[in-house]
Amino acid sequence: MKRTGLLVAIAILSLSACGTPARVIVAAGTTLVDSGILDELVSRYEAEHPDVELSVVGEATAQVIALGRRGGADVLLTHAPDLEAEFVADGMASRYESVMESRFALAGPADVVSELPSDVDEAFREIARRGARFVSRSDGSGTYQMERELWTRAGVEPDEMAWYIETGQGMGLTLQVADQRQAFVLTELGAFVAAAPVLSLGLVQLAVDPVLVNPYHITVVDNSPVESAADAFAGWLLSTEGRRAIISANNELYGQVIYQPVEP
Repeated sequence: MKRTGLLVAIAILSLSACGTPARVIVAAGTTLVDSGILDELVSRYEAEHPDVELSVVGEATAQVIALGRRGGADVLLTHAPDLEAEFVADGMASRYESVMESRFALAGPADVVSELPSDVDEAFREIARRGARFVSRSDGSGTYQMERELWTRAGVEPDEMAWYIETGQGMGLTLQVADQRQAFVLTELGAFVAAAPVLSLGLVQLAVDPVLVNPYHITVVDNSPVESAADAFAGWLLSTEGRRAIISANNELYGQVIYQPVEP
């Protein structure tokens, strides 16, 4: 047993000496994955830090946080403040900070989006009044949580309605279903812009409303085996250099800034 332990220790030291990159698992909401922004930022970070390998896992925020609780991820990028607060309160995070924000948008059939009111609550009421098809992610994501909040604000209970379609899927696949069914859908703006070239959906021109702000937070999982490397990536995203990278990636991908970095 002693010899086996010694051989394992030697193997680990040999890997370190060979410069094997630290593998950091970054679990993020599917909005950030489907929009392409996270892959772009990961590529930029890895190019500057060859000693780190960032592996991205895209899931709904509820699943991302569950993954963090199980020790299956080192960094979390999510947009569900209530779920995040529970994670932090349970002592699961060594770092938790605001990193950037985007907006939620309401998409639907291009020939009727102009007929909906600009007020977000009235727009949801009008969808229900018309019995217009609406596709929901229904997957525990931050987008789904916001959708349910908007139905509550509108005084509508859509469950069991024939026009309410649940996918249980991420943002990209849900947009595809909405497009196929010519239905309305609550979407994260970056994911919609990324998918727009292959969609026939249009955006409802909603008035500015604070409820539509979509905040993203970065969490470093406490006691991660690569916590130092995970924290370094989080620190980079929050730094002046990281904020510049976020702006640059936005302009390259969308020609505009959709994911606005949060100032310290």
